[in-house]
Amino acid sequence: MLGQAVARHRAGQQDPLVTRAGALLQALTGGAFSGLAQIYDEADTPKLAGQRAGGGTVAIEGMSEGTRDQLYLALRLAYLEDYAGRAEPAPFIGDDLFSTFDETRTGYGLDALAAIGARVQPILFTHHRHVADIARDRLGDAVDVVTL
Repeated sequence: MLGQAVARHRAGQQDPLVTRAGALLQALTGGAFSGLAQIYDEADTPKLAGQRAGGGTVAIEGMSEGTRDQLYLALRLAYLEDYAGRAEPAPFIGDDLFSTFDETRTGYGLDALAAIGARVQPILFTHHRHVADIARDRLGDAVDVVTL
């Protein structure tokens, strides 16, 4: 009973930044993850984990490289949105952010960048033509693609 009360208390104390990063992770993974959770190790140290849409958690160490990169992008974007709400927003410049992403993940990543576009100006550099093609296909007139 005490363990359940502690778990409920911990769940209610989640940082809004982690909550937002979890929502971005959900978008970046196309719903494979429903958000982020805190898990605790044997020393009762909190650690981030992905909350699977079907239930259960996956520790960062148990994620694939692509999923970890999605998580790290979600955390960066959540921080940038939070910062933009408190100060003059800085542009987010990413260089080949999607190098470990397949085409589906790349599409989700482009959608996430577009979603923060009202608060942060995302600028993406890539030398992969297919990333620009996916951006044009998914975002249409909402994206400016400049070929150098």
